[in-house]
Amino acid sequence: MAQHDGRGCCVIMAGGRGTRFWPLSRARRPKQLLSLASSQSLLQETYARVAALVGPGRVLVITNQDLVEATAEQLPELPRTHIIGEPVGRNTAPCAALGVGIAQRLAPGEPVALLPADHAIPDGEVFAGQLAQAFRQADAGVGVVTFGIPPTRPETGYGYLEVGAAVDGAPADIVPGVAFVEKPDQSRAELYLQGGRHLWNSGIFVWSAPAFAEAAAAHMPEIVGCLQPAVDAHGTADFPAALEAAYDTCPAESIDYAVMEKLPAFEVVRARYGWSDLGSWSAWGDLAPELEEGQRGLGEVISLNSHGNVVHVPGKLVALVGVDDLVVVDTGDALLICPRDDDQRVKDITVRLNEEGRTDLL
Repeated sequence: MAQHDGRGCCVIMAGGRGTRFWPLSRARRPKQLLSLASSQSLLQETYARVAALVGPGRVLVITNQDLVEATAEQLPELPRTHIIGEPVGRNTAPCAALGVGIAQRLAPGEPVALLPADHAIPDGEVFAGQLAQAFRQADAGVGVVTFGIPPTRPETGYGYLEVGAAVDGAPADIVPGVAFVEKPDQSRAELYLQGGRHLWNSGIFVWSAPAFAEAAAAHMPEIVGCLQPAVDAHGTADFPAALEAAYDTCPAESIDYAVMEKLPAFEVVRARYGWSDLGSWSAWGDLAPELEEGQRGLGEVISLNSHGNVVHVPGKLVALVGVDDLVVVDTGDALLICPRDDDQRVKDITVRLNEEGRTDLL
């Protein structure tokens, strides 16, 4: 396991609904609580990667209020006060401000990592080593370090990081960041892949305590002001009411838009570990076991002249005849069939179900 100097806290952001993984992902058991990359849930995998480095006492999980019990069941070793349920979703900026604020109460002055709960990272030890490096660099460098994933294809569904040339004397994996770049169109994504100056934005951020305080005060003072009473009340009987009051008035904004895109300087760790954001059924299929005739997924498949399909139908035979590049997911009460290249629209099904009052399927 990676060595570190005992400094650092981790805030796992686990409030997503995983609507692109419907019908398997539901409101009461969303994507991060599902076992999609191994026998453990994505949340359990994320926790294990970071707790082995910093210890359970320096890990916080911020989730939805109605998922606190399910989260606690999956992470029984995590102190219960370290699982925080947001009363209402306000995007990632309030989550970051709350998490970093409470982390500073646990370990004053130490760097803090903000991490999504639902990514697949099979190379846990490599990741832990680079996270330990990022903690050190956050304190030694410009105070903000993010992780960039070397692109393997011209992906239009990810944001990118533009990076500069390596600096003499700096760690080999760390390069200066130039800009956060929005999701590109196909032609621009191909240029990014060829040019070598753009990495996928992993959404993992490491901050020194002073850098976060300065950036938050400059770019999201209203959010910090709303949440400060809750941060101050953490660990006391007043915390639930203070958290409810804070989120009642707190603005909704993403940490990327509120802060990251406005930074005058940041550094990027060029990831050496495998990574997938598992942002769709097609992405899951890329990691899933191989089935008959090159299909991928979970279930028993008979395939006749069919190729590239992703199947998640445990306990039922699936016969594929002359079909290519489909997603087929059966959960008993719902069946999803769509082209792989259209699977980002699965989230629109949940919008339609909500509009029609079909909460039984959400």
